Amino acid sequence: MLAEAQALVEQFERIHAEIFKWSEGLTDDQINWKPPVNDTNSIGNLMSHILGAEMFSVVERIGGHSINRDRAAEFSDRVTRDWLVQRRSEVEKRVRETLDKLTSADLARVVTTPNGEAPVGKFLLYLVSHLSGHMGQVIMTRKVLDAQN
Repeated sequence: MLAEAQALVEQFERIHAEIFKWSEGLTDDQINWKPPVNDTNSIGNLMSHILGAEMFSVVERIGGHSINRDRAAEFSDRVTRDWLVQRRSEVEKRVRETLDKLTSADLARVVTTPNGEAPVGKFLLYLVSHLSGHMGQVIMTRKVLDAQN
């Protein structure tokens, strides 16, 4: 595996470890609780989106394998801890398999992104940043939830 790909795998898995740490000890009802203000998401929906966006971006956009993502469901469906644990395992396996095949030439290959076209390497850096922002939302939502009790 390229050193750059290994560094990305480590960052994705760091984000996973952090969001699962902040969801520890929560019931499924608490995982699905939304702060009582507009335009917020539950911890479960944020975790679902983090995993979904990572899988879609790496496995489909970069790896070329269709995953049939339902982005809207990531923000609306009720999730369970068991489902999130299973999804994490699947995402980590598929992302690692895809990045393991990445070549230096692939890093320069241009892909279509939500913000236009970009080289794979640049897009992956954007993705880590995007997912890290949502990780911060998981942490903040947990703190707000804890303050309710």
